[in-house]
Amino acid sequence: MSERGPVAGEPAAGVTPDRSSHSRYAITTRRPVAILMVVTAVCVFGWVSYQRLSLDLMPDIAYPTLTVRTEYPGTAPEEMETLISRPLERELGIVPHLVRISSISKAGQSDVVLEFEWDTDMNDVSQDIREKVDRTRLPEDAEKPLLLRYDPSLDPIIRLGLYSDVADVNAAAALYELRELAEEEIRREFESVPGVAAVKVKGGLEEEIHVSLQERQISLLGLDVSAINRRLDQANVNLPGGQLREGQAEYLVRTLNEFKSLDEIGELIIAKQGEADIRLRDVAQITRSHKEREILTRVNGRESVELEIYKEADANIVAVAQGVRDRLIGTPEQRAYVLNMAAPADAVGVEDGGAKEGEDEEGEDEESDEEGSEAGEEGGDGEDLKARKKADAVRIIQHLRMTDFITFRLPDNTHVDVLSDRSVFIQNSITEVQRSALLGGAMAVLVLLVFLRNLVHTLIVAATIPVSVIATFAPMYLFEVSLNIMSLGGLALGVGMLVDNSIVVLESIFRCREEGDDLIDATVRGTTEVGGAVFASTLTTIAVFFPIVFVEGVAGQVFGDMALTVVFSLLASLAVALYFIPMLASRQVRHEGLGALLQSPFLRLQAGTRIRAALRPERPTPTAQRLRQAALVLPQLLLDLAIRIGLAVGALVAAALKGVAVLLFEVLFPIWKPLERFRWKPTRPVHEQVATWSAETPVWRGFPDNVWPGLLDNGAPAALGHDLQQLGAWI
Repeated sequence: MSERGPVAGEPAAGVTPDRSSHSRYAITTRRPVAILMVVTAVCVFGWVSYQRLSLDLMPDIAYPTLTVRTEYPGTAPEEMETLISRPLERELGIVPHLVRISSISKAGQSDVVLEFEWDTDMNDVSQDIREKVDRTRLPEDAEKPLLLRYDPSLDPIIRLGLYSDVADVNAAAALYELRELAEEEIRREFESVPGVAAVKVKGGLEEEIHVSLQERQISLLGLDVSAINRRLDQANVNLPGGQLREGQAEYLVRTLNEFKSLDEIGELIIAKQGEADIRLRDVAQITRSHKEREILTRVNGRESVELEIYKEADANIVAVAQGVRDRLIGTPEQRAYVLNMAAPADAVGVEDGGAKEGEDEEGEDEESDEEGSEAGEEGGDGEDLKARKKADAVRIIQHLRMTDFITFRLPDNTHVDVLSDRSVFIQNSITEVQRSALLGGAMAVLVLLVFLRNLVHTLIVAATIPVSVIATFAPMYLFEVSLNIMSLGGLALGVGMLVDNSIVVLESIFRCREEGDDLIDATVRGTTEVGGAVFASTLTTIAVFFPIVFVEGVAGQVFGDMALTVVFSLLASLAVALYFIPMLASRQVRHEGLGALLQSPFLRLQAGTRIRAALRPERPTPTAQRLRQAALVLPQLLLDLAIRIGLAVGALVAAALKGVAVLLFEVLFPIWKPLERFRWKPTRPVHEQVATWSAETPVWRGFPDNVWPGLLDNGAPAALGHDLQQLGAWI
């Protein structure tokens, strides 16, 4: 029989086919520079996105609820429902995406609450509601309806209390001054901080002019109160007067008719009787007072003025709060400058530097003739004087810049306290989550080093953690996912799963390498063999988390960021494992013979098996095969058992330290738990706790006295108390 020659297109006998040119992963070995540049670019984009991500405590939870509030002072609840609530309900009941509408009518106020479907565009709905409210016919005396929307992100980020140490005798005057100071100066300072949307001022006293009419005088003169009110309104107003043209010039005309003093108000003519003018001071008492106080704020027992600072919608709460603090108490450099000021006299001299310079200038003007005559002789002194003036100007400007913060300019005996600052809690929470994520990554790398026992392999796998995490920030920015507890929790949750794909790919490459393939073929074949499995396993994990994004309600709003973060990190780790790890492995792994095989405990078992098989090529017996399989499996089983025992012991120790043993006792022995009045008081000894517990519990849940003979004797749990005392001592 003749032998068949090699067919065209097939490799000749004994020639290893070139697998590196037929795989989609061959680019990892042919274009390593391109792979490295792509990874670098993705990391750069991820880092830039990280810098622009907004920072908050929780995800943006937008409740699809709107409230239409209408106030009608002096109206009973029944009339509020008939005149306001029902007309608004009929008009607003046809708004799209409306799920439920309800109303609350009380004295002088009506609230119509509208609940919409989740994922409804509340901006479009708000515009539609405003149009329908404007078309609703309401009483003329009722105030204009307000559209209220609850959003946790709209809560103030910082609340400040402004108070004074003046005596109680001058407390009212101090509250006037504090309110004016907060309104005119402090609020404007904070509103100029980048990211601050608004500053609201509460508390204090707002000036108001009271006109107290004398009923007897009005009756004698036959005057009408409403006519007096109209006369006051007409006399206290500035109105535009149009335009006045003269040639090519054009002037704007307006009337200035607002009251400027109490005497001017009193001189207002409100009526005439014959030739006599009746003035307001004849029938009323005019006094300077304050508006009715609806809010009373106290700081350290003293009445104060409260300032609430709100951030813009897309602003970083931590950055905005830091800007507010810098404007309030100054930057660290400004505080250090103020603390290092030599003496109060020096500071006064610096502040009065401008006045001193003015005096110097006057003196210079008086002596200008003399200086002019001596200009030729003292030209150098003139240059020194200019240099001194310039240095003084620079010093004054520097002093003004370093003291440009609010607390430095506050009047004497005036203080500002921070009542609440959301950014501090957010920063602490975010820092704790970041620390946990870093600790988890470090522990993952340590575990890899322990089991792989190869520093190069450990560093290659460990490189996937920062690359995958940084790459995750780019899609987070595109999908408007903020940095909060949930999203960072998703990153921390995904850190342990990021290295799984890389370990599988790297071990596959190493196995192909020890089978005799060269460096390039081992990289491509090892990645190709496990690429499909790694892809499928990653998609399986993604299929668990991704559907959370489509959950409606508060759960979807809260856990959506975590699900998206886990999905993004797993996709990044998949790309890194299939393309970046093979590129690093093809440049770092070197064939080191038997020494390389003995670096990993699992590979060492496989190497020993192959060496013994080569030394004893005879076919082993079934008993020997079973023993060999047991020898291979037993270490893994023992390791798994040790890990489980360690976790169980750690959980029990943590439970004992945190007092969870009491909770386990209640769950495991429900018949011992009383029906009511159970209070655990750890401040008392155990025997007193048991005695009080038993004495306060005459009825035991679901069991009559004769169910447990010897345990309950006529409703008195004596034996049970003894058992509880022993158990309490054991706990």
